[in-house]
Amino acid sequence: MGRCIYGGIWVGENSSIPNLRGFRTDVLEAVKRIHPPIARWPGGNFSSAYHWMDGIGPRKSRPRKFELAWEWVEPNEFGTIEYIEWCRLVGAEPFIVVNAGSGTPEEAAAWVEYCNSTRDTYYASLRRRDGYSEPFNVRLWGIGNELYGRWQVGFCVDGAECARRTIEFANLMKRVDKRIELVGVGCDNDPEWNIDIIKGAGNYLDYLSVHTYIFAPKKYEDLVAAPSLIERNLLSIYESIHRTCRKYGISTKIRLAFDEWNVWYREAVPPMHVQFTSLKDAVFTGLVLIALERISWAVPIAGFAQTVNVLPLISTSDDGRMVLSPQYHVFEMFSANAGDKVAWTSVLCPSIYSEEAETNIPAVDAVASFNQDKMFLHIVCRNADEPVECSIQVAGFDLRDVRHRYLAGDSPDDKNTFEQPNNVMPRDGKDISVSNGEVKLTLQPCSVHLLTFSR
Repeated sequence: MGRCIYGGIWVGENSSIPNLRGFRTDVLEAVKRIHPPIARWPGGNFSSAYHWMDGIGPRKSRPRKFELAWEWVEPNEFGTIEYIEWCRLVGAEPFIVVNAGSGTPEEAAAWVEYCNSTRDTYYASLRRRDGYSEPFNVRLWGIGNELYGRWQVGFCVDGAECARRTIEFANLMKRVDKRIELVGVGCDNDPEWNIDIIKGAGNYLDYLSVHTYIFAPKKYEDLVAAPSLIERNLLSIYESIHRTCRKYGISTKIRLAFDEWNVWYREAVPPMHVQFTSLKDAVFTGLVLIALERISWAVPIAGFAQTVNVLPLISTSDDGRMVLSPQYHVFEMFSANAGDKVAWTSVLCPSIYSEEAETNIPAVDAVASFNQDKMFLHIVCRNADEPVECSIQVAGFDLRDVRHRYLAGDSPDDKNTFEQPNNVMPRDGKDISVSNGEVKLTLQPCSVHLLTFSR
């Protein structure tokens, strides 16, 4: 899709742009800094017409094919081997989505064998031929992508058809490797679809995939209210799944994989889907991450779509430049600064009104997590114009050792561009005061904050 892979992640070993074995170096280092726990591939709509054997073996021998999802030529320079190598370089666990659109259960099972089998069999031997004697041990496998949509190659007419197809794929894939965990296709706005999937295929699934994009929000208040609606909807889907499991005697504990989410502006049109997001979108991103941390027991997997050049965290140019979006910097503040356990967090604050949500929403949202040594408090201020004076009470940590980092700007519309790549950047806060057992600071309008406490 667009220049996410070609020109973003992958430039080839002969490119004049600095690279490591074909992987664009500046992008590689930028992704490593946000510590992605999981990287999902090959898609997306692309996965519904992708045949994995086109992307193995010597690159010079791989076929160039017309790609049906986005209607352009796929060179297949970036395939399974390159994907696994990239995951290892950035420290991400692989999450492969098999072709359940134009593909077959046999093709998907063969891919599992190629990646995971230690047997002396055909597809495992192809992996060894490609230079990897040890299996990749890919744990997460998605069975299709958005098969409810008529834009999808090989879409299903209803959830019952998708459930039958899911069972056929799961049955063969699990016969190759019983350890794998499977993600079925769910829908964020069709409860009947989800019920049919769980009713029919729930015993074969570990997760149900949900995708949500906020398309061209008209007002600032509606954009920053959207994460509250997303959180509410995810919990509603999770509760519906478990009602269905109880009703039909399904014993599998199914959770959600929120594996595509973002804001999507009108400027991001096919085929490139380029957009430069702003500070207000960083606030949206911080609010979604707070919600996901808060409900991680129900939604343990989430994936921002996409990483590079397509609705991106990172934008690159063909002349070697790179720019990091304000959204990227929010991930930088969250990803390496979270504890093992989520702490109970209560926020008392004014509210703002959203017409889209048809309700008032808190002007401030926050979540805390902790480990043995530290506590991390993420705070987002939704106010567009006015600062918020903030008092924080924390139990069990030394308030004399508090570090503050924040992302803010002069306007919610501030952006980073190739001409001004550092317009919106995280800064160290220096205005914290501690008195009477409280931490006090001012939250700038439209801002994201990280406070780190030590024991």
